[in-house]
Amino acid sequence: MLTPNDVFTPGQLPIHPTNIYANRGASEKLFTKTLARGMVPVVYGEYGVGKTSMARYALREKDEAGLLVNIESVADQKLDAVFARCLEKLGYTVQTKKTTSATHSNTHEQSAQAGASVGGWANAVVASKRTNSSGSASQKEEQFVVTSPTDSKIIEVCEEAGVALLIDELHRATPDFSEELAKFIKSYGNANCKKFRIVLLGTASDASKLVSSDPGIDRLIQEVHLTSMTNFESEYVVNEGMKALAITIEQNVIDKLVKTCVGSPSILQYLCLEVAEAAFERTPRKVLATDVQNAVDSFVETKMARLNKAYISAIESTGEIRYRKQILRAMAECDDEYVTMEMIKNRVSTYLGKDVPSTSLSGPLRDLKDERYGPVLNDVERPEGVDRLNNYTTFKDPALKAFVRLQVLREEGSSETK
Repeated sequence: MLTPNDVFTPGQLPIHPTNIYANRGASEKLFTKTLARGMVPVVYGEYGVGKTSMARYALREKDEAGLLVNIESVADQKLDAVFARCLEKLGYTVQTKKTTSATHSNTHEQSAQAGASVGGWANAVVASKRTNSSGSASQKEEQFVVTSPTDSKIIEVCEEAGVALLIDELHRATPDFSEELAKFIKSYGNANCKKFRIVLLGTASDASKLVSSDPGIDRLIQEVHLTSMTNFESEYVVNEGMKALAITIEQNVIDKLVKTCVGSPSILQYLCLEVAEAAFERTPRKVLATDVQNAVDSFVETKMARLNKAYISAIESTGEIRYRKQILRAMAECDDEYVTMEMIKNRVSTYLGKDVPSTSLSGPLRDLKDERYGPVLNDVERPEGVDRLNNYTTFKDPALKAFVRLQVLREEGSSETK
């Protein structure tokens, strides 16, 4: 018998057979089409929107075959570490210094030598794990040296095996990593691979950073914008998940869950798990409207306590208009990751029912980037990492975007019941 934890997976990827996953429409179609064409998709979107889940779900067959190399983050990494992960996944060991050992080689791998020395690969040696050794020698002859970030031998090995390389959190890459990756992508394009695929996950500016390093790869890059879940996608998760657990749920309760999750897959999975666990305690199993409210309160007060504190500190002000609060709402409800003053101005004017000049918002906007109120907002750096983009703002903590939408919804619901 399935339990709620088998179906709903907050904090984990919904990629197992019992998990509930909703196809992400046009974005997922573009993603799979890009892979089929041998191009490199760069998936971007707000925090918690499901970028990793969509990519891992689409690549699940590669994962099951042991051919998915998942680089969870490239923070403080060099490209040679990514190469090492690819090779180790295929049954190779990577030795970074020459060793003297007793050997008598009996191997299934052919030898190869590649390129000129670059970076940390100057002394790197890659040898098959399927090598038996006895006797005395300096190094096995059946080894090959990997020496360049754009090494065609890496691409050849990955192509032969049919590897899928998934690189996450690309926005945390160093400039050196981005430059090396751009060169590697160019070599990948020139190799005309049929089975080896590369997938990149990050932010809206990551494709520009790569192309600025090498404009020649622009033809190989396809940006895929993953937006918040639609109501249809959210309703599918609720309906199919509850059906799998033999839980009854009325349409008005489904509507409340869909509205409350504010398009965030992670929030929806958490709320569904909470209400399903509550329903499991009843006979017959049924979700009540009060279960949703209890789940939301639990989510805000426990799981999101850190964000709740940041939000309250940021909006704390006197007066009827409370511009800082209006600005945060406008930032959260914009689909774009990077928001301009004009976009904020238009939304705040709509909220207040009157035209609000930019001069009234510039001070409160500046305050939200100050330590007195967090800061909760940041200026946006240029793709090349030098200076900032004029007139663009983003959340310092990306998780705040969906959380602020949830808080606005809660506050509106609270005022309606008074």
